[in-house]
Amino acid sequence: MHPITRKLFLSNVVLLAGCRSATVEARSSSPTGIVSLSYVARLYSMSMASVGKKMMLQNKWNKIEVETNSRRAWINGIMVWLHHPCRKSGSGWGIREVDFKKGIDPIMRSYAYVPSKTPRVVVLDPGHGGKDSGAIGARKVYEKKAVLSISSRVKAHLEAKKITVRMTRTGDTLPSLQQRVDYASRAGADLFVSIHADGAGDSSAHGVETFVPTAPGCDSSNHYGQAGDKSAFPGNLFDAANAVLGFSIQSNLIKKSKRSDRGLRRARFFVIKNAPCPAALVECGFVTNPAEEALLISAEYREAVARGISNGILGYMTLVKRAQK
Repeated sequence: MHPITRKLFLSNVVLLAGCRSATVEARSSSPTGIVSLSYVARLYSMSMASVGKKMMLQNKWNKIEVETNSRRAWINGIMVWLHHPCRKSGSGWGIREVDFKKGIDPIMRSYAYVPSKTPRVVVLDPGHGGKDSGAIGARKVYEKKAVLSISSRVKAHLEAKKITVRMTRTGDTLPSLQQRVDYASRAGADLFVSIHADGAGDSSAHGVETFVPTAPGCDSSNHYGQAGDKSAFPGNLFDAANAVLGFSIQSNLIKKSKRSDRGLRRARFFVIKNAPCPAALVECGFVTNPAEEALLISAEYREAVARGISNGILGYMTLVKRAQK
């Protein structure tokens, strides 16, 4: 196999293209649905080495790091949470097939997974609103206000590129979660991005993260190891495209915000699991962290985050266009 996997840069947008192969199906190393990392390395024409607690797969264009006995992986330095830990498999290490087919491979070979239709309508969903303030910081920064400002900036950036953008709210109102999803359907959304800011009981919690829907039969990232919902939802129709969109947003969000990387994660948040199209939910920092609350007050940081999200959306669209060639 000749390697043509390469990392692409367009303006300030991080894009990934994959190596072409006759099939996008994983050849599992056992009937239990495990994909060996040695297979993954061969598929992408990568060398493989053990470095501390990580398995490192690398060629001249891309690098995949998988932490053993852990759900954490990194693709070109961006954290991607797996549904299941990487475990010993025979004489080597392997990941679950669902994590290969709905995570790693779509990010590495997006052309084989993204929809054939170029996205034309983007629905942005500023979280909370009205009587629901969302998270509140010590300096009285309200999540609902910060994310409306960020969403409006994202809208302006996308419209400057002649993209049709709709918002589930444009003022201090509180659409229900179902109304937000219904609005996306009526608007003919090709992409749905919900924008939030985080809150935590521990004021030291910090960083940015992006969520996409959890695969059927799997636990979500934030309650792994506990009994949880493992159902399938409409948003799972777009699992692979969700991963591509989420990774593009998280990559660009990290670059522009310059905050710590909490990773591309999986969750069954109502608006993304029921979205009528590829969807992601973005957390732009913690209003409960003093340093990040100060940033979320500033127009400069809101603009940086908005640029990261809009660049991520534009990056996804570029990957779709490339797949059509």
